Amino acid sequence: MKKFPFFAPFIVALLILPYLSCKTTPTAPPAPKETPAGRASPALLGDLSTAKARADEARKKAADFESPGYFPSDWEDAEALYAKAGQTPQNTDDNVREGIAAYNAAADAYDSLFKLTIPLYAQSREDEIIGLRNSLIAAGWRDILPAPLSAADKVALAALAQYEAGDYYPAKDSADQALMMYQTLTNASNAWMVRNEIEERDFASCDPDNFERAGKILDEALNAYEAENYASAYENSSEALKRYNLVLSAGWAANAERYAAQAASARQAALDVKADVAVRAVFSEADTDYKSGVSAMDAEKYADAAKQFADAEALFVAAAKSAVEKRTIAAKAIEEANRKIEESDETARLAELIIEGGAE
Repeated sequence: MKKFPFFAPFIVALLILPYLSCKTTPTAPPAPKETPAGRASPALLGDLSTAKARADEARKKAADFESPGYFPSDWEDAEALYAKAGQTPQNTDDNVREGIAAYNAAADAYDSLFKLTIPLYAQSREDEIIGLRNSLIAAGWRDILPAPLSAADKVALAALAQYEAGDYYPAKDSADQALMMYQTLTNASNAWMVRNEIEERDFASCDPDNFERAGKILDEALNAYEAENYASAYENSSEALKRYNLVLSAGWAANAERYAAQAASARQAALDVKADVAVRAVFSEADTDYKSGVSAMDAEKYADAAKQFADAEALFVAAAKSAVEKRTIAAKAIEEANRKIEESDETARLAELIIEGGAE
């Protein structure tokens, strides 16, 4: 019994400790797991990168096929989802999951936009190609130079086959190439038409350097086209057309200046004979054309200016002629009236003499 007091404290402690442990405050739930750097788990971060890559790819594809132009408001909504995903914190697993969901939602939105856009984009390209092709056929390319047109047709048909197979990027590339080929031929066709007009109107001397250079560049364009260097062919055909148009513009500018001088001279001649009073309506119409020519000249629309000045000159000449004719007629009328008055006076004088003679 002497040992009991010694063991008593230990026995009491063994009896009390379990009871005390049951009465302690419950432990709070653990905080979200964070990496030492304050970021979410690597696995979820990897999923986030995958989701972002998917959204980036869908976004690029929709943009490449011009979805923003066809569906601007829907594109803005998709962009808002994409921006929201990029702004989501990455410090916890829950936040990263939100980011993943946002990127996937953006990708779905871009994919939906692409599906809506692709038929519209394809139709637009087809319309452009067919429009250029029809113009080339109307200009005689099928009969005169069938080989270049046939080469473009083959690429256009390849684009159609790729599109129908769902190979949209290859189809886009083929359609772009076909469009460039048709545009090159269109440039060449227009360049020849402008060259013909220059020669018919004898405008080459107005800008001989550009006229000669344009011919050489056009030959280079056709050679590049035959060599299937379509980018160079398009660039050269555009340059040739530009130079021929400069020659044509220079020719029309010279013509416009010549017609302007002639119209101004005719106008002054009409004013000298008072045509603005004698034949006001004709003179007014001529003056309107003349002023339109001046406006066109100021705007560097030389062909229009030349036409307006030529029309004005013809009307001023007609007005002057009419005014002279009216003056001549009026002068004759006055002369005739004076003659009749003189005859009347002579008759009256004779009558007086007769009366006076009878009275005697």
